Amino acid sequence: MKKFCVFTISLCLFKLAMAIPEMNLFIAVNYLADSTIVDFEKNCQCRLSQTFFNDPNEMLAKVVAGGSGYDVIEATSYAVEELSKMGKLQKLDKNKIKGINNIDAKFMNPMYDRGNQYSVPYAYTPVFLAYNKDIFNKLGIVPNTWAVIFEPKYLKKLKGHITVFSSSRNVFAAALMYLGKNPNSTNIKDLDEARNLIDKASGYWAKFDTDSYYRGLLRGDIWLSMSYSIDIYKTLQDAKASHSPINIGVMMQKEGNMFEMDNLVIPKNAPNVRYAYDFINTILQPKNAYALASSTGSSIPNKTAFLLLTPELRNTEWIYPSDMSKNYTFTAYDPKTRILVNEMWTEIQMQCHQVN
Repeated sequence: MKKFCVFTISLCLFKLAMAIPEMNLFIAVNYLADSTIVDFEKNCQCRLSQTFFNDPNEMLAKVVAGGSGYDVIEATSYAVEELSKMGKLQKLDKNKIKGINNIDAKFMNPMYDRGNQYSVPYAYTPVFLAYNKDIFNKLGIVPNTWAVIFEPKYLKKLKGHITVFSSSRNVFAAALMYLGKNPNSTNIKDLDEARNLIDKASGYWAKFDTDSYYRGLLRGDIWLSMSYSIDIYKTLQDAKASHSPINIGVMMQKEGNMFEMDNLVIPKNAPNVRYAYDFINTILQPKNAYALASSTGSSIPNKTAFLLLTPELRNTEWIYPSDMSKNYTFTAYDPKTRILVNEMWTEIQMQCHQVN
């Protein structure tokens, strides 16, 4: 009798769990505040299921290959452009969106999605160089230029202690900016020049690393890293909490910096469109944008929430650059350029010397 009761209770609980509707989100790792998850699930009476990716190209490849079941996708600028051109996204019903007026006007109507037909701004992430202050002071190097990852006079002093992203877009953009070119250039001559610069430098780099480079900085075996602001924000918190002797510094580069402008989009085949709009509306609430910024260090375009942040956070230059004139978003490559850069990137990675 006991076994029967236990089985019956378990079956009821299983059925109850199965009855709870689900909203599926495809998003980068550690890019959503816990309080926002609780807020959303309470309001929609549904469960939020997250699938994670580490790089926008990883997300693109999966969606383009037919990955489905997602209700909302976090997509960076060029991903929005590519997916919309391929017919993979729904046009947004603006009548169902509440709180869009909280977004700063300078982040609306972007080149990659005029009129925000498909996308709602979520957050942005500047890309720059983080470094070991003590070692750089000792070497007399100031990393305010991309030259430190490309020029032999710096590379010889830093060999085996540099990481750059495992992202063709970011590495090519850095090379192009250093060469004084458009970081989104599709000119073959520009891309060849960038590729040659990368080829000459890559032997000095420890590895291509987008996922765990900050751990190397914190350990002290990596002295210089191409970095995301959200990763360094968390790394500095961890360093302080652990009383780490490693003194990590951050600098933007004088040639310019990229920032990944991330958005929320609804895929064409989203199974739960109602919950998708509920989620977007939840994100647009100032309290949730504030939670994202304060918990992860994400740069938020929500002007109302921005004013709630501490002056220290608002005035952190590498999170909220005061001069955006040399900060660039990515635009989509045409198919021919995408294939060319992917081929170059595969060859570069094969040639790079791993240094353990």
